[in-house]
Amino acid sequence: MRVTAMVAGVAMVLAACGGAKTDAANPDSANAAAAPAATGTTHVVDMVMEGTAYKFVPADITIKAGDAIVFKGISGAAHNIVFWKDSLPAGAEAVLTAAMPDGTAPLSSKMVVDGDSTIVSFAGAPTGRYPMYCLPHLAMGMTGSITVTP
Repeated sequence: MRVTAMVAGVAMVLAACGGAKTDAANPDSANAAAAPAATGTTHVVDMVMEGTAYKFVPADITIKAGDAIVFKGISGAAHNIVFWKDSLPAGAEAVLTAAMPDGTAPLSSKMVVDGDSTIVSFAGAPTGRYPMYCLPHLAMGMTGSITVTP
């Protein structure tokens, strides 16, 4: 009897934890489409600490819609990429949400440690400027922008 109750309890816990990942602020995020694969050039942006300065290298980059960016952790412990929601082109939030499924928060990538990387696809991204920052190092001025052209 106890074994049956334990198995039933474990099954209920597993069922409650499974399923699509949702964002509490955006309940429809579970139905978001997967990011389309990049079809253009893959660019590299390093995330570094030089002396006491934390920065993206390059800090500002222009790419084409369909390109991808590999963000590499080079130095300075863990970094991430976060986009300012109120500064994005119309329609960009859905593209970025799909492009960063392993993110720690909406419009945020996973934490990238030295030697690791994460890729963000701009396939299907609307043209415009995408301001970004590294949350752990925002106070130290680690900001940048991506400009997407047709």
